[in-house]
Amino acid sequence: AILAYDTEVEAIDIANDSIYGLANAVGSRNTQRALEVSGQLKSGLVYVNTTSRDPTAPFGGYKQSGNARECGLAGLEEYLRTKSITVPFEVYREQHS
Repeated sequence: AILAYDTEVEAIDIANDSIYGLANAVGSRNTQRALEVSGQLKSGLVYVNTTSRDPTAPFGGYKQSGNARECGLAGLEEYLRTKSITVPFEVYREQHS
C-alpha cells in the first residue's frame, strides 16, 4: 500500500508499525537519503527506486514474516550446522609440530 505521511520520521514509523517485515520500498530522488531511510526499516528486503530483486541477494523477512533466508550465502548457510572446537594452542602445537 502507498500511504500519505507528513515527515520522514512518520513514514518510517508507519512502515515499521506492522507485525510483518518482509519488504518495503523507498522512492526518492536522493539515493543516499533513501539508503539511510532503508537502514531504519524493520524488514528483510528494501527496494530503493526499483521493484527488481537481485536473485543472488538473501531473501527473507523480519518479525512474523520469518527469520530464515533463501538465496545468496545467507540462504546457503541455512543448510549448514556450525560447530566451534576450542583446543589450547599448546596442545595443538604439540600435535602438529
